Amino acid sequence: MLQSNRLTIYAIGKIKKHWIRDGINQYKKRMPELIINESKTFNLDNLRSNNNIIICLSEEGKQFNSVELCSLLLNFKNKKINFLIGDTDGVSSDIKEKSDLVLSLSPLTFPHELARLILIEQIYRAISISNNSPYHRS
Repeated sequence: MLQSNRLTIYAIGKIKKHWIRDGINQYKKRMPELIINESKTFNLDNLRSNNNIIICLSEEGKQFNSVELCSLLLNFKNKKINFLIGDTDGVSSDIKEKSDLVLSLSPLTFPHELARLILIEQIYRAISISNNSPYHRS
């Protein structure tokens, strides 16, 4: 079973649009253990400790449907999974190279703030799938 206490989102910058912040807060109420860290940079050395998984988001990344994403996250067993979301310029090629997976949410391009909301919804959906919750209907 996938649990939100193993998942952390590291994002560059703060959410400025109130409607996106409201959406994120709705999912945070459902997953209070999910950690979202907003900062100016990523510290990959800290994230690499204890054999953690690093998944960065980029439009050039690999795409999964919701069930496949759930399976992928479940395959990481009890490891801590760290998602990295860049700013308007995305993430550097260095970070992409050092990540365990480069993930694309869609072939479409989204503003980084909206990508954060979409990722959180997909995390919630993956947890729901792993718990056989009716939230996800295939």
